[in-house]
Formats: sequence, structure tokens, C-alpha cells
Amino acid sequence: MNSLPRLVVAALSLTAATVGRAQTIAELPDDKFKLLVEKIQLHSKAITAARTIQKSYDHYASWVDLKKGPTGKEKGIDSGIPDISGALPAITAAASSGPSAWPPLPNADTAAQKLGETTTALAPLVKAASDYYAQHQYKTDGAKRGQELHAQLMPLFEQAFGFETLLRRELSAVGEDIERRNLAQIEKEHGKNYEWHLRSFLLAAKTLADLLPNHTDAAMIEGPRYKARFGNLQAAYTLFTQYGAEHPEELKKAMLATSLEDFFTATKILRGILEAPKPDRQVYVTKVNDLAAKYDDLIQRTTTTAAR
Repeated sequence: MNSLPRLVVAALSLTAATVGRAQTIAELPDDKFKLLVEKIQLHSKAITAARTIQKSYDHYASWVDLKKGPTGKEKGIDSGIPDISGALPAITAAASSGPSAWPPLPNADTAAQKLGETTTALAPLVKAASDYYAQHQYKTDGAKRGQELHAQLMPLFEQAFGFETLLRRELSAVGEDIERRNLAQIEKEHGKNYEWHLRSFLLAAKTLADLLPNHTDAAMIEGPRYKARFGNLQAAYTLFTQYGAEHPEELKKAMLATSLEDFFTATKILRGILEAPKPDRQVYVTKVNDLAAKYDDLIQRTTTTAAR
């Protein structure tokens, strides 16, 4: 199974309405559809890599006052800021190769290019800051260099998150149509088998995961939007578990089934937090991060299982 990873979706550059777009993707020749999926995967790898930027920012924000910058006296300052250079290859690959690949996706391609440019500028500054704190240089200069780096880091982080959000939004516009084509093909050839139910759940999971913020200071998820997508996920999970109960021989993939259950349980916990009259922001951030980790684990295990 060629499972699409997190955010593996694209905005096909068509002027037709949503129904027409979905119909067009469903009717694409196999060779063109393959090119579309390959381009989507290229851009989605950039989005996945951007999680490294998010984690670096979140770690930095855990000890520094983002409005004032470092003073050199913060508790936790020695943990500094994690390097993001590992994210560069995937992001720059999408920025350089994506625009020339078929089909043209103007908005997504532009967002990928801008994300590449921003990350290229951001990475050396983060590395400099990482070294600065690791070497305790803030103790000898009163955090002066830390303040200078902070002033340069903040606008670039903001730009990176903005371009990542734009790229993710553009990719999300068509990804469901792509996976529905895959589901239709599986059902045509094999009926609603184990793979069909698994991919149906993964599609609902991806749609819900698209709501997760890309950094700790992002606006809280809107409760009604989350509730609607959770309902779709719950329906898919119910069908998946029913199929498993009726076809126990398929449950030899118990490790994967456990990952599905872990992810679904995490979504229920976050739903409860969002439905509270006054959600606790810190608890919310913790559970969002937990859900994102559970989703990444689910996709990783799905991909590993498919490759066997």
C-alpha cells in the first residue's frame, strides 16, 4: 500500500468547482495521476520537515520571553534552541524541484519556494543561536548576542510558519480527492477489504490532523471544526474495528491496530479539552503535541508495514 504521509495533499491548478476538480482527478490517466502524487509527496516532505522548525521554536519559547528576548538569567536557558539544519534538504528540494514538476500548482509552488528561501535564511541563525547557548556565551556578554539573534529569528520564524500554513492549506484542497480515487480503485478490485478500511481511517485521520497548529503560539483549534472531523474519524474507526472483529485473521497486524487505537484515543482526549467551557491552554498544547506525535507514529508504522 502506497500510503500518503501526513499532509500529503495538493491543490491541483484547476478552475473547476470542487465537484469538477474531484471528478477530474478521478479521471486522470494513470501516468498523469502518478505525476500528481509524486509532486504532492515532494511538497508534503517539505511540510513534514517543517515540523523540525516548529519543535525548535516551541523549545525556545519554553524558556524565553518571546516579546522581550533573552536576559541571560532564564531558567532553562542552557537548553538553548535546537538546530534545524536537518530540515533543509527536504524543504529546499520542494522549493527547487516542485515548481517545474507537473502539474503546475501556482499557490503551492510559490509557498514552497518562499518556505525554502525563509528556511535557508533561518537555518544559519538558529545554528548560531544553538552554538551560542551550548557554549554559554550569554554568561560573558550579558546575553547581548542573544538579543541580536532573537531580533533576527522572530520574523523569520513567523514567515516560515506562514508559508508552511499556506502550503499545507493549498495541498489539503485536493488530497481527499486523491485518496478517494485510491479507495475507489481498491473497492473496485478487492471490495471493502482490510486495506480499504485502513486507508479510509487514515484519510479521516489526515483530515483531522490538518487542524493541528504548526507552533505553540498558534490560535486554538475551533471546536466545531474539530468536532465535525472527529465525527468522520469515529465513523471510520467503528467500521475498521467491526471489520477486524469479523475478519480476525487480518488482525495479525496488531502493532498497526494498536497505533490506530492510540491515535483515536488521543483525538478523544483533545475533543474533551476543546469542549470544556474554559480550556486550559497549557494542557491543550500538551495534548496537541501528544496527538501530533501519535499521528506521526501511526503514519510511520503504516508506511513500514506497507513496505514489508
